[in-house]
Amino acid sequence: MAMKSHFARALGAAGVMALLAPAAALAGDRVGTLQCKLMGNDLTVLIENQQIDCNYSDSREGTAPSHYTGVLTKVGPNISINGPGELGWGVVAETSDPIGPGALAGEYAGGGVSGKIGVGGGGALLVGGSNQTFSLQPFSIEAGSGLGWNAGVEKLTLTYVPPEEPLPAKKPRKRGH
Repeated sequence: MAMKSHFARALGAAGVMALLAPAAALAGDRVGTLQCKLMGNDLTVLIENQQIDCNYSDSREGTAPSHYTGVLTKVGPNISINGPGELGWGVVAETSDPIGPGALAGEYAGGGVSGKIGVGGGGALLVGGSNQTFSLQPFSIEAGSGLGWNAGVEKLTLTYVPPEEPLPAKKPRKRGH
């Protein structure tokens, strides 16, 4: 009975935190999708950290994807063991313009709840990025090996990874006779 009470409180706290997110980031339209690969971690209790590798795809055609790396941290009632997996968020912004490369870099925070036995699901509403104008919401779908549940505060730090510059073409060498 005590376990259900703690879970209900944690779920309620996560929901309240999500509702307190800045309105600017929530007032926009969905502009794209952030798909991330989770690197996995060992047994975690209370604090979970996972390295992530993400690609942002803008909803507008003809826009090149942007690459990001970072860390997803979950703090709160949390008991989990995670293998590699995948996670996806819808990206909402208050602009109708395409999101430029690197625009999602920064810190995001908000409430979240998830659980999994192999494949899992949950909800997370994270707000942040440039001037707190982006939100990652409201779904997060996780797939991968693992077991656990968590509820509480989530923090995501994204770092932009610019595309590699192409190597200059080699000039043909003149052959002497």
